[in-house]
Amino acid sequence: MPRKKKAASRPGFRGGNPRSMHPSKRDSQRLPERIFAILSGGQPMLEEQLLKKLNKGRNSDKALFRIYMQYRKEGWLLRSDTGHISIQMRTGHLRINPRGYGFVMSPDYPQNDVFVPARWFQGAQHDDQVLIWYRETSDGLEGRVMDVVQRATVSVTGRLERGRIGWRVIPDDPRKPSVEVAVPKALKVRPGDMVQAAITEWPLDPKRAVKGELTTNLGNPFRPGVDVSVIALEHHLPLDFPPAVKQLAERLPRAVREEDQKERLDLTSDLIVTIDGADAKDLDDAISVKRLDLGGFEVGVHIADVSYYVEENSPLDLEAMERGTSVYLVDRVIPMLPERLSNGIASLNPGVARLAVSVLITLDRTAEIEHVEFHRSVIRSKFRLTYEGVNAVLNGQQDDLHQLKPLLETALAVRNMLRAKRMDRGAIDFDIPESKVILDSNGFAVDVVLRQRGVAESIIEELMLLANEVVAREMIEKNLPGLFRIHESPGERLEQFREMIGVLGYRLPEALKPKHLQDLITRVQGLSEERVVNTALLRAMKQARYHSENIGHFGLAADEYTHFTSPIRRYPDLWVHRVLTSYLEGKADDQALNRWRSKVSMVGESASQREREAMDAERDSVALKEAQFMADKLGEQYEAVISGVTNFGLFVELPNLIEGLVRLEDLPSDYWIFDPLHYRLKGQRTGREYQLGHTVQVEVIRVDVALKRIDFRLIQEHPSRVQTRRRQRV
Repeated sequence: MPRKKKAASRPGFRGGNPRSMHPSKRDSQRLPERIFAILSGGQPMLEEQLLKKLNKGRNSDKALFRIYMQYRKEGWLLRSDTGHISIQMRTGHLRINPRGYGFVMSPDYPQNDVFVPARWFQGAQHDDQVLIWYRETSDGLEGRVMDVVQRATVSVTGRLERGRIGWRVIPDDPRKPSVEVAVPKALKVRPGDMVQAAITEWPLDPKRAVKGELTTNLGNPFRPGVDVSVIALEHHLPLDFPPAVKQLAERLPRAVREEDQKERLDLTSDLIVTIDGADAKDLDDAISVKRLDLGGFEVGVHIADVSYYVEENSPLDLEAMERGTSVYLVDRVIPMLPERLSNGIASLNPGVARLAVSVLITLDRTAEIEHVEFHRSVIRSKFRLTYEGVNAVLNGQQDDLHQLKPLLETALAVRNMLRAKRMDRGAIDFDIPESKVILDSNGFAVDVVLRQRGVAESIIEELMLLANEVVAREMIEKNLPGLFRIHESPGERLEQFREMIGVLGYRLPEALKPKHLQDLITRVQGLSEERVVNTALLRAMKQARYHSENIGHFGLAADEYTHFTSPIRRYPDLWVHRVLTSYLEGKADDQALNRWRSKVSMVGESASQREREAMDAERDSVALKEAQFMADKLGEQYEAVISGVTNFGLFVELPNLIEGLVRLEDLPSDYWIFDPLHYRLKGQRTGREYQLGHTVQVEVIRVDVALKRIDFRLIQEHPSRVQTRRRQRV
């Protein structure tokens, strides 16, 4: 009689002795798939009926029944009081850890990920959408991939190598597959080049090679900019425009013609200025502000009339809709529109006539709106101002713009009143610092610093918010098919945030309003936990998105809101311009309105998706340069704040916002227990604690540039608890 095999620590679907089974060995190994095929329809089945189907009409088989009972015992099969058997399954995205295991994550279960061992991937790759069968264990949920619903990877970017039987693309990210590729004769390549390959064949057997075709050769990986180009391709961002789009852009006029100005409001004599970052090239918004004789103010927000040059459904328009947004990578901008348009005829450059859509808003002396007008206009910006320059003027540090000081001081007064009103109604004002990577001429990171922000940025922000709100109101009142910028109230993640701030001594009321969150932000300002609380709150909030129906903006505490002020770099703004200007000129007939209504939802969904992809690419490009910057800092020590606590270690953040991981094995010797309720790791032997918000001393010990990962170790302990005053309920 054969000896029984020792049970595995995570036995899962393994069990029984296949040689003693009446069904074939192959049948027993396929038992999970057979059970899943029967029960995956979602309807429970009486146990005797299920066993009969599994036996395929044969006499009862004791070996099969033993395996079946093991699956029941392990929690894969659920039996109700009525004797019905069911299984638990869900879809989600598989995120594979470089160490081999993975987790299936789903937005429907934000705090309930499913662990998947590597042996149960079934050929699924990182970020694939998968269908899993899962069970509950003492360590959490554990599952097995049963089907790949949608492949996330349609192409692979990596290093080209020549093997014995042909070429192969080796990605830097070990979670992605290497690909055997065919190289077109027209594409000259060398071993070591960075390339992209489109995947043409996913084999059913995960042991077989993935096959593809080489589509792009970026060349030598050490050439400046190639590393960021790789990130762009990995996020499906185009590096160039199609020929038809470039040809159409080249046919645009280089200056505003006389016929372009007909029937437009002439504002060329008004004092209108742009205020942007020093390195900005696509200037799509300008402002004018003046005091009125009887008190109050006239605010003008003048936005580049991009829709005048981008004809609906033209190659230029379709390409812009496909891109959705300009993408601001660490060393470049991938524009939504060709530079011939975005930096040329549509950019509100100083001293030249430009076409605009102007929103003229009359405010009373308390900044309440009295009157709003919308016009297609022609303007001539008098000055191209920078944030740095305006901040210097308003701070009394610079006087070479003395002739503009009255305009800037008036704009500041309006900003102060608008911001105060926004705060009074409960808007949330996140003042989260951002990092800026300083690059040399070869694209290498030489420093990472905090991005400075002053009152000039806030002036533009408040005036743009004002314009976006009044345009949204106009679209609603006139029943126009607009794209609204919506932000829903927080969902399940807020409960985890409540737990986190509870550890720090804060409370939130059950009937939550935006004002309560702003009050919390105000209370932590200047305290050691400010950065941690603000970042955690931002992560707990739902992401704003574009939608055809206006449901308001929770974070801004606004009943109606849209995006109107950046049509050069955001397609929803271009859409709103097209609809609004057509209405102003009496061209929004029933046929046009019906056409727009039929496609506005699709445009909103696409724009929201493109925005998320752009944000991911931007973060990855910054993380890459941060890792490059830290690569030669091994052994250097820094003060850091614990920004995250997990069962595998501590995330720490340096003063310049570079974040890395202190792995469990790199903590001082102890048996560390993860306390998720209090966001801390506690040593069982010593009682030492590391908690969210603690300040610690760390040393750089590992940097993996390819994975954009920085590892630290703790070298000095800090007092184990953050000292906080007892706080009243918010």
